Amino acid sequence: MRRIAVVYASEGTGHRAAADALREWFLAENPSGDVFYVDLLDYLPSPLRRVVSGGYLLMARHAPFLWNWFYKSSDKPSFLSWLFEKLHTRLCAVFLPRFERDLDKFAPEAVFFTHYFGAAQFAERCAGKIPTFCVDTDFLTHRFQRDTRFAASFAGSPGAVRQRKEEGIENVYFTGIPILRKFAKGVTRETACAALGISKYAAVILLTGGGIGAGSLEELLKSLAEKKEWLKVVICGNNKRLYSKLLKKNRNIPDVRIEAFVSDIENYYAAADVIVMKPGGLSLSEVLTFGRPLLLTDPIPGQEEMNMDYAVDSGAALYLRHTRTALEIIEKLLGDSDLALRMKETSLRLARPRAAADILNTAGLVAAEYRQKYRNMKIEQNSD
Repeated sequence: MRRIAVVYASEGTGHRAAADALREWFLAENPSGDVFYVDLLDYLPSPLRRVVSGGYLLMARHAPFLWNWFYKSSDKPSFLSWLFEKLHTRLCAVFLPRFERDLDKFAPEAVFFTHYFGAAQFAERCAGKIPTFCVDTDFLTHRFQRDTRFAASFAGSPGAVRQRKEEGIENVYFTGIPILRKFAKGVTRETACAALGISKYAAVILLTGGGIGAGSLEELLKSLAEKKEWLKVVICGNNKRLYSKLLKKNRNIPDVRIEAFVSDIENYYAAADVIVMKPGGLSLSEVLTFGRPLLLTDPIPGQEEMNMDYAVDSGAALYLRHTRTALEIIEKLLGDSDLALRMKETSLRLARPRAAADILNTAGLVAAEYRQKYRNMKIEQNSD
């Protein structure tokens, strides 16, 4: 393939991060290739876009119980899921033609969706014309992602494969969640500490709330305050309010380092001795490649709860239920080398640093079969 389209929806940060990874891997392996890269929400009227994008962030940060109700109610046959599907289909009929006109000008050989928004409807509208692929950004799926209309789906875990096959969807491949190429290269702790200006002899505890900076970062930091010998690094992501608050409170405390959104997150992962984080699908996929002891906390109900269960049940992470127990559990992780080693081995076993490359390679084969299938159908129709 020389021309592809990668489509995401700016609801949170993970869907765009996965799209970034697919675009980066494709262009690295196809220097003469081209990518039509787009946020599908750009085709919505501005007020509606703000509702879709901002509504998720608002619920995730301040009213997770509402998101929990929506996610779980719509993940099964119900009036809510029926109503949402009707509204979604009606909306797609309005904005997809505009998207399709732009896409036709680009003429891609395949289209990859990292968000369900408009994906299955587009696949149906363009059946026989262009293969459309669904790419998971979490370790288990919502029913809106499971659809027979895709040319293929790329699953974040074996469990996500089983979910689809139980519904009769056979064209699914376990590849993992696509992450950037830098996570496949590997960074040593010594190199990372030098890049960040951190002593390689310090015990580094990384606290992160993902791209949106959600969760109980402030409470976690307080719970570890007595351990002056630990360097506590807090990454606030795009949460500017939290960053300003924590920076002001900890400006002159030498064992605390506050960061906003960072572009070199791989160095922070590599430098850390223990990582305390929210179980976002992309963040968790990235950090697994470093094999660090993980504490997962503050999952957003729905997809992040399932991500956490996947990592904890596999043995790659522990669940931090209460911030007040963080110090005790981290002391255990730092002192129990056998436990830390088992968690490292499990993390590295689960990691799929080349997921994006595997997705693109498999999609290329499926796309060729897809085009041949419809060419044969046209030949048969013309012969009749």
